[in-house]
Amino acid sequence: MRRMSLMLGLLVLLVAACGGSQEESVTNVSLLATDITYDEARLEVPANQAVHLTLENSGALEHDFSIREIDVRDVHPPEDEADDHAMSEDVHELDVHVAAHPNGGRSTVEFTPTESGEYEYYCTVPGHREAGMVGTLVVVP
Repeated sequence: MRRMSLMLGLLVLLVAACGGSQEESVTNVSLLATDITYDEARLEVPANQAVHLTLENSGALEHDFSIREIDVRDVHPPEDEADDHAMSEDVHELDVHVAAHPNGGRSTVEFTPTESGEYEYYCTVPGHREAGMVGTLVVVP
């Protein structure tokens, strides 16, 4: 019985050591917006891993990155994100959103996609999506 308790105790310590010391991986993604396009039409990220997306705006117009519907958790928009930039949609109806000011503005959003699939991202500034400012975020298993 004593030997069984000792083995059980060692097993618990081994499991705790293996599971508790690993840090969660983060996928860093950068996207450059210009007038009126993104530099990448397709981005690929793994499911159930944190994504740190940086949007840089080198254009003279305001731009953003938005996904209306995607299964996500742990969405962390930038602290200085203003909900009142020029948008054709309500920011509260978007699952992921980040905006960058013109002429070198940069902002980041963090989120964890939970379901594999293809999701359209686009700029919500009026007329930009219609002009082709769209792309596909591919979430792989």
